[in-house]
Amino acid sequence: MISPSRGPERLVRAGQWLVALLFAYFLIQVGGAVIADLPLLSKPPTLEQFLDRAAVNGLENDLRPLESRRQALADQLQAVEQRQADGREAYDRDKAAFETWRATRSATAQSAQNPEVISRARQLDLQLERQRQRSEERQQLQQGLAGVEAAIAPKQRRLDGLRSQAERRLAGARQRTELRVFAIRLLFVGPLLALALWQFRRFRRGEQWPFVWGFLLFALFAFFVELVPYLPPFGAYIRYVVGALLTVVVGRALIAWLKAYGQRLQREQAAPAEQRQRSIRYEKALQAISRNQCPGCDRSLPRHEGALPDYCMHCGLQLQHDCPSCSHHTLTFFPYCPSCGAAAGSAAGSAAGGPAADGAVSDGAVAAS
Repeated sequence: MISPSRGPERLVRAGQWLVALLFAYFLIQVGGAVIADLPLLSKPPTLEQFLDRAAVNGLENDLRPLESRRQALADQLQAVEQRQADGREAYDRDKAAFETWRATRSATAQSAQNPEVISRARQLDLQLERQRQRSEERQQLQQGLAGVEAAIAPKQRRLDGLRSQAERRLAGARQRTELRVFAIRLLFVGPLLALALWQFRRFRRGEQWPFVWGFLLFALFAFFVELVPYLPPFGAYIRYVVGALLTVVVGRALIAWLKAYGQRLQREQAAPAEQRQRSIRYEKALQAISRNQCPGCDRSLPRHEGALPDYCMHCGLQLQHDCPSCSHHTLTFFPYCPSCGAAAGSAAGSAAGGPAADGAVSDGAVAAS
């Protein structure tokens, strides 16, 4: 593959791209720090800002003793239920033991009138009485707890309503805050992107192109990283609309470029062969031929047994000729014959702009992008 660039030129070009990337990196760091502080201009809303604090405080003060009373009744009810469960278990255990003991005493006479039998039966009756009292106490506690909960319910519903209303207002305020933050970011990023695109269009082929490219990379990073993720997600409408607009802009730009490219090729192919060869840069010609493409129409050039055709079969551009000095078959774009070193003839000199033109083009390759 033929390389049109000299070694120092490639090194300098690589250094220029490094400068562009470093310039973009430092701009991104500075811009990121600035953009990160922009949302501070708009303080995010909080729920406290939308609560009726006086009404909420009144309800909370009314609920506080009721909640304490409910907790106390719940604790007492739990204790009574536990004692009732323990008493039921003790009664069942004592009753089973009494039945067993009485069965063993059935062999004695008048076992039903035995004082010990009567004593144990009275103990079981006392346990049943305690269980009845615990049941009554449990019912009273349940009634009291139900009354306290009935008093709490309307106040709690009103308090929940106040908080729900405040949350709805907070959601609306957050949406407005997101729009405000996005607008602030857009006011910062939008002009940067517009300036970067304008500079790129005007000065991308100038001597300061590394800084133009670096500023463009910085603006694209700010747009796609610092702005697009903060698009307000209102049903994704804004994201989809922005995506559609970007698609239309990029699509129209591609269509316009393709149309201009086709018109330019038509004008070039309609021009005389000598004028077409003069209009082709030396570097472009070598790069195109190294890719097996015609420098004039960019179409593919099929090689026959590895040999390049003398003329493009698509546009008729002359690609190779015989050296006037040594008749060596070589590219028409070489300013000097690779076999004898003689300067190219009139056709080749016109194609490359002559030896002097070659030096000017090659030296300017460092600044070209």
